[in-house]
Amino acid sequence: MKKKIRAALLTAAGLAALGPIFVAHRYFHEERMVDDCLSGRHGSFDYSTMTCDLNENHLYVPYSVRHPNDGSIFLIGSAACALFLSGYAFVKTVGKNV
Repeated sequence: MKKKIRAALLTAAGLAALGPIFVAHRYFHEERMVDDCLSGRHGSFDYSTMTCDLNENHLYVPYSVRHPNDGSIFLIGSAACALFLSGYAFVKTVGKNV
């Protein structure tokens, strides 16, 4: 029974970690796109179409405005992952002591 609980907690921790991983991937991917446009191609990044424009200047739109829920997703997913991993560790140590 404890093996099933530990497996379920590890699975839940892995699923909870997907949210922060997705948010971090999107953040760094967009950061690379913008950096390539501004530094590499000397253009202006159009955040509405997520493309580099070499002809026209565009306003800067902060990441938090473009993706307002990413901070919450990252924090909740990280906290849930830590909670499930601590539950896994607790079940594993309790099983050894009994």
